[in-house]
Amino acid sequence: MGIKKVAVALSLLAALGLAGCSSTDATTDQGSTSTEASSQRSIDEILGSLNVDTADSKKLIEALDTLPLADRPEDLIASVLPNGVQLQPGQADETFLPVESDDFYLSIAPYVSQTHPCSFHSLTTCVGEMQNVPVELNITDAKTGEVVLAEQRTTADNGFVGVWLPRNGEFKVSVKSEQGVAEQIVTTGQNDPTCLTTMQLA
Repeated sequence: MGIKKVAVALSLLAALGLAGCSSTDATTDQGSTSTEASSQRSIDEILGSLNVDTADSKKLIEALDTLPLADRPEDLIASVLPNGVQLQPGQADETFLPVESDDFYLSIAPYVSQTHPCSFHSLTTCVGEMQNVPVELNITDAKTGEVVLAEQRTTADNGFVGVWLPRNGEFKVSVKSEQGVAEQIVTTGQNDPTCLTTMQLA
């Protein structure tokens, strides 16, 4: 597969209002989990029940993104934005926790046959096709060729693998597994997507 400019494609999705993964923007049955149930529990109560606190937004993002699907709370929505994480967007107790660093969180869901559109990664509803699958992940600076990350990883129970990249950069992302290889160019600016669901392995 040739290298694609993912920022352009996903920015178009954002313009259409597809801000994150949900049952309304999934193209397949695996595109999301139900979030219709509601509760009066506070954010602190919900996160406390998961042994997750809000003291470190980066650790919070990582913890929620790697949470087993069976443990996902139905009464919490958490979306990763380029500069932090937004909890319960659109609700009275909406909270924004900034990432106080020059890091940008990108969550990647490689796929073979099924995917869903996404711009800003939902830590509590997004589900990718390749769950708990070993992958070889390589990321280089698109301008200098410098290796930013080269690791053997395993996708989480939600089918995603998350990485921290420098903000305001341009990177070539390569994912390889037994199912094939995919490459894309991504950017990490203040309006760029945090969710990458367009890497089809071939």
